[in-house]
Amino acid sequence: MTTTDLTPENLLPHRRPMLLVDEILTLDDSCAVTRATVRADWPLCDGRDASAIVLIELVAQTSGIHNGFIRGKVEGLAADKRGWIVGIRRAQMAVDRLPVGTAVVTRTENTMEFEGFRDVCGRVEVDNRPVAEITLQLLRADARP
Repeated sequence: MTTTDLTPENLLPHRRPMLLVDEILTLDDSCAVTRATVRADWPLCDGRDASAIVLIELVAQTSGIHNGFIRGKVEGLAADKRGWIVGIRRAQMAVDRLPVGTAVVTRTENTMEFEGFRDVCGRVEVDNRPVAEITLQLLRADARP
């Protein structure tokens, strides 16, 4: 796997308009950091601003990039990208809406991993100011009991 392979499109099954992540800033075994710019075609956007609820999906996609990177190191980038079943353990938002054009930086890290299960902590910032802290629970879609 080369650094040119490390794009949101190569690590996630999503495509626009559902693909929210524009750029991967940091990606290693411990975490992923991404940047996205709120677009008028985002889910939950009325053309002027987006509901902060969409930040849950942004954390899920950043986590998907991180876990796709980890999977790719073991199975290669051609590995099945069926994704994860996601549950929301906790979501605290400091904003209600995000104007179109807002740059958003998201950081996620796995805090627990066990046989296809993950707990993920995510933090979302705008202008270096936290706007959301979100904890997700993931189950790999192809996990076997």
